[in-house]
Amino acid sequence: MKKLLLALFLFFGAYIFAGECDFIPVAVPPPTPEATSYYRSGNLLWVVSFLYSLAVPALLLFTGFSAMVRSFCNRIASRWLWQVGLFALLFLLSVALLNLPLDFYSGYIRPHSYGMSNLSLGLWFQHFLIGTGITTLLGIILVWLLYAIIRKSPKRWWLYFGLLTFPLTVFLVVIQPIWIAPLTHRFRPMEDVELKAKIMRLAEKAGIEGSRIYVVNMSQDTNAINAYVTGIGTSKRIVLWDTTIEKLDDEQILFIMGHEMGHYVLNHMWWGLLVITLLSIVTFLIVFLMAEFFLRHRPRRFGFTALSDVASLPLIILLYTFFSVLLSPLWNLYSQSIEHDADIFGLELTHLNQAAGKGFVKLQSNNLGYPWPGEFYMLFRSGHPSTGSRIVFFNGYKPWCDDKPLKYGKYFRGQ
Repeated sequence: MKKLLLALFLFFGAYIFAGECDFIPVAVPPPTPEATSYYRSGNLLWVVSFLYSLAVPALLLFTGFSAMVRSFCNRIASRWLWQVGLFALLFLLSVALLNLPLDFYSGYIRPHSYGMSNLSLGLWFQHFLIGTGITTLLGIILVWLLYAIIRKSPKRWWLYFGLLTFPLTVFLVVIQPIWIAPLTHRFRPMEDVELKAKIMRLAEKAGIEGSRIYVVNMSQDTNAINAYVTGIGTSKRIVLWDTTIEKLDDEQILFIMGHEMGHYVLNHMWWGLLVITLLSIVTFLIVFLMAEFFLRHRPRRFGFTALSDVASLPLIILLYTFFSVLLSPLWNLYSQSIEHDADIFGLELTHLNQAAGKGFVKLQSNNLGYPWPGEFYMLFRSGHPSTGSRIVFFNGYKPWCDDKPLKYGKYFRGQ
Protein backbone atom coordinates (compact mmCIF):
# COMPACT_ATOMS: atom_id res chain seq x y z
CA MET A 1 0.00 0.00 0.00
CA LYS A 2 2.82 2.39 0.89
CA LYS A 3 4.56 1.58 -2.39
CA LEU A 4 1.36 2.30 -4.27
CA LEU A 5 0.90 5.68 -2.54
CA LEU A 6 4.54 6.54 -3.19
CA ALA A 7 4.15 5.63 -6.86
CA LEU A 8 1.01 7.77 -7.14
CA PHE A 9 2.77 10.65 -5.43
CA LEU A 10 5.74 10.44 -7.80
CA PHE A 11 3.44 10.13 -10.82
CA PHE A 12 1.32 13.15 -9.97
CA GLY A 13 4.39 15.13 -8.87
CA ALA A 14 5.98 14.47 -12.25
CA TYR A 15 2.71 15.36 -13.97
CA ILE A 16 2.49 18.69 -12.16
CA PHE A 17 6.13 19.46 -12.97
CA ALA A 18 5.59 18.52 -16.61
CA GLY A 19 2.57 20.81 -16.75
CA GLU A 20 4.83 23.70 -15.77
CA CYS A 21 7.91 22.92 -17.83
CA ASP A 22 7.05 20.42 -20.57
CA PHE A 23 3.79 21.87 -21.83
CA ILE A 24 2.67 21.58 -25.42
CA PRO A 25 3.98 24.66 -27.31
CA VAL A 26 1.33 27.09 -28.48
CA ALA A 27 1.20 27.43 -32.26
CA VAL A 28 1.07 30.87 -33.85
CA PRO A 29 -2.16 30.93 -35.87
CA PRO A 30 -2.10 32.43 -39.35
CA PRO A 31 -3.99 35.70 -39.75
CA THR A 32 -7.57 35.50 -40.89
CA PRO A 33 -8.52 37.20 -44.17
CA GLU A 34 -10.27 39.89 -42.12
CA ALA A 35 -7.14 40.43 -40.00
CA THR A 36 -5.01 40.70 -43.14
CA SER A 37 -7.38 43.28 -44.56
CA TYR A 38 -7.37 45.18 -41.25
CA TYR A 39 -3.55 45.18 -41.20
CA ARG A 40 -3.18 46.38 -44.80
CA SER A 41 -5.89 49.02 -44.59
CA GLY A 42 -4.34 50.15 -41.28
CA ASN A 43 -1.01 50.75 -42.98
CA LEU A 44 -2.74 52.78 -45.69
CA LEU A 45 -4.68 54.73 -43.06
CA TRP A 46 -1.44 55.45 -41.21
CA VAL A 47 0.09 56.98 -44.36
CA VAL A 48 -3.06 59.01 -45.07
CA SER A 49 -3.21 60.21 -41.44
CA PHE A 50 0.44 61.25 -41.54
CA LEU A 51 -0.03 63.23 -44.75
CA TYR A 52 -3.25 64.74 -43.40
CA SER A 53 -1.49 65.79 -40.18
CA LEU A 54 0.98 67.70 -42.36
CA ALA A 55 -1.66 69.12 -44.69
CA VAL A 56 -3.76 70.73 -41.95
CA PRO A 57 -1.06 72.99 -40.42
CA ALA A 58 0.35 73.63 -43.91
CA LEU A 59 -3.08 74.84 -45.03
CA LEU A 60 -3.44 77.15 -42.04
CA LEU A 61 0.10 78.44 -42.56
CA PHE A 62 0.31 79.02 -46.32
CA THR A 63 -3.19 80.46 -46.76
CA GLY A 64 -2.37 83.15 -44.21
CA PHE A 65 -5.18 81.95 -41.92
CA SER A 66 -2.87 81.82 -38.93
CA ALA A 67 -1.65 85.38 -39.48
CA MET A 68 -5.24 86.62 -39.93
CA VAL A 69 -6.35 84.98 -36.67
CA ARG A 70 -3.32 86.49 -34.91
CA SER A 71 -4.26 89.98 -36.16
CA PHE A 72 -7.88 89.46 -35.09
CA CYS A 73 -6.85 88.38 -31.59
CA ASN A 74 -4.51 91.36 -31.25
CA ARG A 75 -7.40 93.70 -32.04
CA ILE A 76 -9.77 92.00 -29.62
CA ALA A 77 -7.43 91.63 -26.64
CA SER A 78 -4.95 94.18 -25.31
CA ARG A 79 -2.71 91.94 -23.20
CA TRP A 80 -0.28 89.39 -24.60
CA LEU A 81 -1.60 86.61 -22.37
CA TRP A 82 -5.17 86.96 -23.66
CA GLN A 83 -4.05 87.44 -27.25
CA VAL A 84 -2.13 84.17 -27.20
CA GLY A 85 -4.86 82.34 -25.29
CA LEU A 86 -7.58 83.46 -27.72
CA PHE A 87 -5.39 82.61 -30.71
CA ALA A 88 -4.69 79.13 -29.31
CA LEU A 89 -8.41 78.55 -28.70
CA LEU A 90 -9.45 79.54 -32.24
CA PHE A 91 -6.52 77.75 -33.85
CA LEU A 92 -7.00 74.47 -31.97
CA LEU A 93 -10.75 74.42 -32.59
CA SER A 94 -10.08 75.00 -36.30
CA VAL A 95 -7.66 72.08 -36.33
CA ALA A 96 -10.19 69.87 -34.54
CA LEU A 97 -12.86 70.79 -37.09
CA LEU A 98 -10.54 70.05 -40.03
CA ASN A 99 -9.53 66.72 -38.45
CA LEU A 100 -13.13 65.70 -37.77
CA PRO A 101 -13.73 63.79 -41.07
CA LEU A 102 -10.62 61.63 -40.65
CA ASP A 103 -11.26 61.16 -36.93
CA PHE A 104 -14.82 60.07 -37.67
CA TYR A 105 -13.65 57.55 -40.25
CA SER A 106 -10.79 56.11 -38.18
CA GLY A 107 -12.63 56.20 -34.84
CA TYR A 108 -16.15 55.25 -35.88
CA ILE A 109 -16.68 54.01 -39.45
CA ARG A 110 -13.62 51.76 -39.78
CA PRO A 111 -13.89 50.00 -36.39
CA HIS A 112 -17.59 49.34 -37.02
CA SER A 113 -16.90 47.94 -40.49
CA TYR A 114 -14.59 45.34 -38.90
CA GLY A 115 -16.86 44.63 -35.94
CA MET A 116 -14.37 46.14 -33.50
CA SER A 117 -16.56 48.88 -32.04
CA ASN A 118 -19.77 48.98 -30.00
CA LEU A 119 -20.01 52.77 -29.84
CA SER A 120 -23.23 54.42 -30.85
CA LEU A 121 -22.93 57.53 -32.98
CA GLY A 122 -24.15 59.68 -30.10
CA LEU A 123 -21.64 58.22 -27.65
CA TRP A 124 -18.79 58.56 -30.15
CA PHE A 125 -19.65 62.23 -30.67
CA GLN A 126 -19.85 62.74 -26.90
CA HIS A 127 -16.37 61.25 -26.49
CA PHE A 128 -15.13 63.43 -29.36
CA LEU A 129 -16.44 66.59 -27.71
CA ILE A 130 -14.95 65.67 -24.31
CA GLY A 131 -11.61 64.75 -25.89
CA THR A 132 -11.57 67.95 -27.94
CA GLY A 133 -12.37 70.00 -24.84
CA ILE A 134 -9.56 68.42 -22.81
CA THR A 135 -7.07 68.67 -25.69
CA THR A 136 -7.97 72.31 -26.31
CA LEU A 137 -7.61 73.27 -22.65
CA LEU A 138 -4.25 71.55 -22.32
CA GLY A 139 -3.20 72.92 -25.70
CA ILE A 140 -3.87 76.51 -24.65
CA ILE A 141 -1.66 76.01 -21.61
CA LEU A 142 1.11 74.51 -23.76
CA VAL A 143 0.91 77.37 -26.28
CA TRP A 144 1.20 79.90 -23.46
CA LEU A 145 4.26 78.11 -22.10
CA LEU A 146 5.83 77.68 -25.54
CA TYR A 147 5.62 81.32 -26.60
CA ALA A 148 6.54 82.65 -23.17
CA ILE A 149 9.74 80.59 -23.39
CA ILE A 150 10.40 81.63 -27.01
CA ARG A 151 10.05 85.32 -26.06
CA LYS A 152 12.36 84.86 -23.07
CA SER A 153 14.99 82.79 -24.89
CA PRO A 154 14.69 82.95 -28.72
CA LYS A 155 17.82 80.83 -29.27
CA ARG A 156 17.43 78.16 -26.57
CA TRP A 157 13.66 77.76 -26.30
CA TRP A 158 13.89 74.30 -27.90
CA LEU A 159 15.98 73.06 -24.94
CA TYR A 160 13.83 74.54 -22.17
CA PHE A 161 10.51 73.55 -23.74
CA GLY A 162 11.85 70.07 -24.50
CA LEU A 163 12.87 69.68 -20.86
CA LEU A 164 9.32 70.58 -19.83
CA THR A 165 8.18 67.32 -21.45
CA PHE A 166 9.20 65.44 -18.32
CA PRO A 167 7.27 67.32 -15.60
CA LEU A 168 4.25 67.93 -17.83
CA THR A 169 3.95 64.23 -18.63
CA VAL A 170 4.35 63.30 -14.96
CA PHE A 171 1.52 65.72 -14.16
CA LEU A 172 -0.71 64.07 -16.76
CA VAL A 173 0.13 60.58 -15.45
CA VAL A 174 -0.96 61.68 -11.97
CA ILE A 175 -4.25 63.34 -12.96
CA GLN A 176 -5.26 61.09 -15.90
CA PRO A 177 -6.63 58.11 -13.91
CA ILE A 178 -8.38 60.32 -11.35
CA TRP A 179 -9.77 63.24 -13.36
CA ILE A 180 -9.56 62.57 -17.11
CA ALA A 181 -10.31 58.86 -17.72
CA PRO A 182 -13.56 58.85 -15.63
CA LEU A 183 -14.99 61.59 -17.87
CA THR A 184 -15.69 59.04 -20.62
CA HIS A 185 -15.67 55.64 -18.86
CA ARG A 186 -16.96 54.18 -15.61
CA PHE A 187 -14.39 52.64 -13.29
CA ARG A 188 -15.49 50.29 -10.54
CA PRO A 189 -13.71 48.11 -7.98
CA MET A 190 -13.23 44.51 -9.11
CA GLU A 191 -16.20 42.39 -8.03
CA ASP A 192 -14.64 38.96 -8.64
CA VAL A 193 -13.29 38.33 -5.15
CA GLU A 194 -11.31 35.22 -6.11
CA LEU A 195 -9.59 36.80 -9.12
CA LYS A 196 -8.92 39.97 -7.13
CA ALA A 197 -7.21 37.92 -4.40
CA LYS A 198 -5.02 36.19 -7.02
CA ILE A 199 -3.96 39.50 -8.54
CA MET A 200 -3.22 41.00 -5.12
CA ARG A 201 -1.05 37.99 -4.19
CA LEU A 202 0.78 38.42 -7.49
CA ALA A 203 1.27 42.13 -6.79
CA GLU A 204 2.64 41.35 -3.32
CA LYS A 205 5.07 38.84 -4.83
CA ALA A 206 6.18 41.50 -7.33
CA GLY A 207 6.76 43.95 -4.48
CA ILE A 208 3.86 46.26 -5.38
CA GLU A 209 2.04 47.52 -2.30
CA GLY A 210 -1.05 49.60 -1.84
CA SER A 211 -2.47 48.98 -5.30
CA ARG A 212 -6.16 49.17 -6.03
CA ILE A 213 -7.78 47.08 -8.76
CA TYR A 214 -10.40 48.61 -11.03
CA VAL A 215 -12.50 47.35 -13.92
CA VAL A 216 -13.39 49.83 -16.67
CA ASN A 217 -16.44 49.39 -18.89
CA MET A 218 -14.64 49.45 -22.24
CA SER A 219 -17.18 47.01 -23.72
CA GLN A 220 -19.39 50.04 -24.44
CA ASP A 221 -16.67 51.17 -26.88
CA THR A 222 -14.82 48.17 -28.21
CA ASN A 223 -14.41 44.40 -28.33
CA ALA A 224 -10.64 44.70 -27.87
CA ILE A 225 -8.75 43.32 -24.84
CA ASN A 226 -6.37 45.29 -22.64
CA ALA A 227 -5.13 45.94 -19.08
CA TYR A 228 -2.60 48.30 -17.52
CA VAL A 229 -0.97 49.62 -14.36
CA THR A 230 -1.02 53.40 -14.08
CA GLY A 231 -0.66 56.33 -11.73
CA ILE A 232 1.91 57.54 -9.21
CA GLY A 233 1.56 57.56 -5.44
CA THR A 234 -2.08 57.73 -4.36
CA SER A 235 -3.26 57.51 -8.00
CA LYS A 236 -1.51 54.13 -8.50
CA ARG A 237 -3.93 51.46 -9.70
CA ILE A 238 -4.30 48.23 -11.68
CA VAL A 239 -6.96 48.51 -14.38
CA LEU A 240 -8.56 45.73 -16.42
CA TRP A 241 -10.94 46.25 -19.28
CA ASP A 242 -14.19 44.36 -18.71
CA THR A 243 -13.65 42.72 -22.11
CA THR A 244 -10.42 41.19 -20.77
CA ILE A 245 -12.22 39.59 -17.82
CA GLU A 246 -14.95 38.33 -20.11
CA LYS A 247 -12.73 36.75 -22.78
CA LEU A 248 -9.63 35.50 -20.93
CA ASP A 249 -9.39 32.90 -18.17
CA ASP A 250 -7.77 33.61 -14.81
CA GLU A 251 -4.30 32.30 -15.71
CA GLN A 252 -4.20 34.33 -18.91
CA ILE A 253 -5.24 37.43 -16.99
CA LEU A 254 -2.60 36.76 -14.34
CA PHE A 255 0.17 36.67 -16.94
CA ILE A 256 -1.04 39.97 -18.42
CA MET A 257 -1.09 41.43 -14.92
CA GLY A 258 2.44 40.10 -14.34
CA HIS A 259 3.55 41.80 -17.55
CA GLU A 260 2.00 45.13 -16.51
CA MET A 261 3.49 44.81 -13.01
CA GLY A 262 6.85 44.35 -14.69
CA HIS A 263 6.52 47.78 -16.28
CA TYR A 264 5.84 49.25 -12.86
CA VAL A 265 8.53 47.42 -10.89
CA LEU A 266 11.20 47.99 -13.54
CA ASN A 267 10.42 51.73 -13.63
CA HIS A 268 9.69 51.63 -17.34
CA MET A 269 7.50 54.72 -17.03
CA TRP A 270 10.38 56.79 -15.68
CA TRP A 271 12.90 55.47 -18.19
CA GLY A 272 10.35 56.00 -20.95
CA LEU A 273 9.82 59.58 -19.83
CA LEU A 274 13.57 60.15 -19.98
CA VAL A 275 13.77 58.78 -23.53
CA ILE A 276 10.72 60.79 -24.63
CA THR A 277 12.22 63.95 -23.15
CA LEU A 278 15.53 63.42 -24.97
CA LEU A 279 13.71 62.76 -28.25
CA SER A 280 11.56 65.82 -27.65
CA ILE A 281 14.64 68.01 -27.16
CA VAL A 282 16.24 66.68 -30.35
CA THR A 283 13.03 67.15 -32.33
CA PHE A 284 12.52 70.72 -31.10
CA LEU A 285 16.16 71.52 -31.94
CA ILE A 286 15.55 70.39 -35.52
CA VAL A 287 12.31 72.39 -35.58
CA PHE A 288 14.20 75.48 -34.38
CA LEU A 289 16.89 75.14 -37.05
CA MET A 290 14.44 74.47 -39.88
CA ALA A 291 12.07 77.24 -38.79
CA GLU A 292 14.94 79.72 -38.74
CA PHE A 293 15.89 78.60 -42.25
CA PHE A 294 12.34 79.11 -43.59
CA LEU A 295 11.97 82.48 -41.91
CA ARG A 296 15.20 83.72 -43.49
CA HIS A 297 14.01 82.80 -46.98
CA ARG A 298 10.22 83.31 -47.02
CA PRO A 299 9.06 85.47 -44.12
CA ARG A 300 6.46 87.49 -46.07
CA ARG A 301 4.59 84.45 -47.32
CA PHE A 302 3.86 83.32 -43.77
CA GLY A 303 2.69 86.70 -42.48
CA PHE A 304 5.22 86.84 -39.66
CA THR A 305 8.98 87.38 -39.42
CA ALA A 306 9.88 85.89 -36.07
CA LEU A 307 9.17 82.62 -34.34
CA SER A 308 8.06 84.53 -31.24
CA ASP A 309 4.96 85.62 -33.22
CA VAL A 310 2.14 83.25 -32.21
CA ALA A 311 1.13 83.03 -35.88
CA SER A 312 4.16 80.72 -36.27
CA LEU A 313 2.31 77.94 -34.40
CA PRO A 314 1.29 76.00 -37.56
CA LEU A 315 4.91 76.14 -38.79
CA ILE A 316 6.14 74.66 -35.50
CA ILE A 317 3.42 71.98 -35.57
CA LEU A 318 4.14 71.13 -39.20
CA LEU A 319 7.87 70.71 -38.63
CA TYR A 320 7.43 68.89 -35.30
CA THR A 321 4.95 66.41 -36.81
CA PHE A 322 7.23 65.63 -39.74
CA PHE A 323 10.44 65.14 -37.77
CA SER A 324 8.81 63.35 -34.84
CA VAL A 325 7.54 60.72 -37.27
CA LEU A 326 11.00 60.42 -38.85
CA LEU A 327 12.46 59.84 -35.38
CA SER A 328 9.65 57.55 -34.20
CA PRO A 329 11.60 54.32 -34.94
CA LEU A 330 13.98 55.28 -32.12
CA TRP A 331 11.09 55.33 -29.64
CA ASN A 332 9.43 52.24 -31.11
CA LEU A 333 12.61 50.16 -30.89
CA TYR A 334 13.11 51.25 -27.29
CA SER A 335 9.46 50.55 -26.45
CA GLN A 336 9.68 47.09 -28.00
CA SER A 337 12.70 46.32 -25.82
CA ILE A 338 10.95 47.26 -22.57
CA GLU A 339 7.83 45.34 -23.62
CA HIS A 340 10.06 42.29 -24.09
CA ASP A 341 11.54 42.85 -20.64
CA ALA A 342 8.02 43.05 -19.19
CA ASP A 343 7.23 39.72 -20.88
CA ILE A 344 10.27 38.19 -19.19
CA PHE A 345 9.18 39.64 -15.84
CA GLY A 346 5.66 38.30 -16.28
CA LEU A 347 6.85 34.79 -17.14
CA GLU A 348 9.33 34.67 -14.27
CA LEU A 349 6.69 35.96 -11.86
CA THR A 350 3.92 33.56 -12.92
CA HIS A 351 5.54 30.61 -14.79
CA LEU A 352 2.39 30.62 -16.93
CA ASN A 353 4.02 30.13 -20.33
CA GLN A 354 1.23 28.18 -21.94
CA ALA A 355 -1.45 30.48 -20.54
CA ALA A 356 0.52 33.45 -21.90
CA GLY A 357 0.71 31.89 -25.36
CA LYS A 358 -2.97 30.94 -25.43
CA GLY A 359 -3.92 34.37 -24.14
CA PHE A 360 -2.07 36.04 -26.99
CA VAL A 361 -3.71 33.72 -29.50
CA LYS A 362 -7.04 35.03 -28.18
CA LEU A 363 -5.66 38.55 -28.28
CA GLN A 364 -4.65 38.13 -31.91
CA SER A 365 -8.01 36.67 -32.89
CA ASN A 366 -10.08 39.13 -30.89
CA ASN A 367 -8.14 42.28 -31.90
CA LEU A 368 -7.69 41.26 -35.56
CA GLY A 369 -3.97 41.08 -35.00
CA TYR A 370 -1.41 40.31 -37.70
CA PRO A 371 1.22 37.98 -36.17
CA TRP A 372 4.17 38.78 -38.42
CA PRO A 373 3.98 42.43 -39.61
CA GLY A 374 6.60 43.87 -41.94
CA GLU A 375 9.63 45.95 -41.02
CA PHE A 376 7.91 49.24 -41.89
CA TYR A 377 5.11 48.48 -39.42
CA MET A 378 7.53 47.46 -36.68
CA LEU A 379 9.68 50.57 -37.14
CA PHE A 380 7.03 53.24 -37.56
CA ARG A 381 3.80 51.90 -36.10
CA SER A 382 4.49 49.42 -33.31
CA GLY A 383 5.75 49.95 -29.78
CA HIS A 384 5.37 46.20 -29.05
CA PRO A 385 7.09 43.10 -30.40
CA SER A 386 5.00 41.21 -32.94
CA THR A 387 2.38 38.82 -31.58
CA GLY A 388 3.99 35.90 -33.37
CA SER A 389 7.45 36.55 -31.88
CA ARG A 390 5.95 36.88 -28.40
CA ILE A 391 4.12 33.56 -28.58
CA VAL A 392 7.31 31.85 -29.80
CA PHE A 393 9.19 33.43 -26.89
CA PHE A 394 6.57 32.28 -24.38
CA ASN A 395 7.05 28.72 -25.61
CA GLY A 396 10.78 28.70 -25.03
CA TYR A 397 11.59 30.92 -22.06
CA LYS A 398 11.58 28.90 -18.81
CA PRO A 399 14.97 29.12 -17.04
CA TRP A 400 13.43 27.93 -13.75
CA CYS A 401 12.97 24.49 -15.33
CA ASP A 402 16.75 24.17 -15.79
CA ASP A 403 17.69 25.67 -12.41
CA LYS A 404 19.07 28.77 -14.16
CA PRO A 405 18.98 32.18 -12.46
CA LEU A 406 16.04 34.44 -13.18
CA LYS A 407 16.77 37.80 -14.78
CA TYR A 408 14.37 39.60 -12.44
CA GLY A 409 14.20 37.18 -9.53
CA LYS A 410 15.76 39.74 -7.19
CA TYR A 411 12.53 41.73 -7.32
CA PHE A 412 10.30 38.89 -6.18
CA ARG A 413 9.32 38.42 -2.57
CA GLY A 414 9.40 34.92 -1.14
CA GLN A 415 11.96 33.66 -3.65
